[in-house]
Order: sequence, then structure tokens, then C-alpha cells
Amino acid sequence: MIQNEDTTWPELLREPASGDHFVQVYSDEDFLCETVTEYTGTGLRRGEGAIIIATPSHREAFIRRLEADGVAARAAVRRGQLVVLDADETLAKFTAGGMPDWQAFHALVGGVIAKVRLEYSGVRAYGEMVDVLWQRGERDAAMRLEEFWNDLAKLQTFSLLCAYQMDNLDAAAYRGPLECVCKAHTHLIPARDYQRAGMRWV
Repeated sequence: MIQNEDTTWPELLREPASGDHFVQVYSDEDFLCETVTEYTGTGLRRGEGAIIIATPSHREAFIRRLEADGVAARAAVRRGQLVVLDADETLAKFTAGGMPDWQAFHALVGGVIAKVRLEYSGVRAYGEMVDVLWQRGERDAAMRLEEFWNDLAKLQTFSLLCAYQMDNLDAAAYRGPLECVCKAHTHLIPARDYQRAGMRWV
């Protein structure tokens, strides 16, 4: 089912509900940066907490863009309003035998969310650990991690934005595995020129 067809992606990202699980499918790094900073920057301006789990190049790009947009991101990091983690390092802490472990994920990621939630009115999380797994060809592990995020959202109050790099998906993925990716999320933001991103799978 598709709902909220008249809602644009910036509106969705500015006003996420608890449990919203967005996915950004991108080939344009600038658009990814725009999406992530729209989502996290709006929250930080409103006094909410934000968590970014990303690769080193993306982390630095997001911080630079937030600062350029007038958000004091580095100050937010120092006071704990913005938590920035490395995707590979974080993933390694709860992955054993090639698959994510629920107890370790819950303790680590759930613990970070709970800590931020104690101090701030809401939590917006962005993660690209699923894309790290996807690009390695570990699709079962990526989907397991998506399930863990959804399970965590049933226990804690936060919204989530994930991202998958489209360039690294083969053509067959669009009819099979990528459909599974979409079904694990509540909203899809597929490309820069896509005007209405309010897709919801139920």
C-alpha cells in the first residue's frame, strides 16, 4: 500500500514519527548529504538528539554540511546531543560469525539511543551499517540488521534513516532483494528528482 503520496521527502524528514524507518536509495553523494543533514539538522535545531553511524568520509561531509547550514554540529557532539559513530567499527561490535547478534546490537545501539533519549526530547538516528553489509554482498546479514532496527523501534522511541548506494546494486536486485529492502522500511526516498517520497509499505 502507498500512502501520503502528496508529502514531499523534506516534509517527511522534518516531521518523523516515532517508529518511522526511512530508506534513502542514492547514487548522488550530494543528495545523500542533503537528506541526512535535513533530517538530523532539523532535529538538532529543535533540541532533539541525533545519532549518525557512518563511514569516515560521510561523517565528515555531514558535519561540514550541518555547520554550513548554521547548525553547530561540533558543539552538539561535545555536549552529547549529536553522537557520531563509525559504521564499520560499530558493526564489528555486534556481528559474530558473519551475522548480527540481537543481544549485542540491543545492548550497544539500544544503549546509545537510551542515553541520548534521557537528555533530549526525541532521537533521530541515521545509519549506513546496512549498506556496508550490502556492498560486501552480505545481503542476508543486511536484512537481519534491518529487522533488528525494526525490533528495536518497538522497544524504544526514535526514528531512523538508512541509506543504500544504488550504483553498487546489480540489475537483478531491483526485482528481488531491493524489494525486500523497501519492505523493511516505512518510507522510500529513491532519487533526487523524485518529488513525492511518501511511500509506505504495510
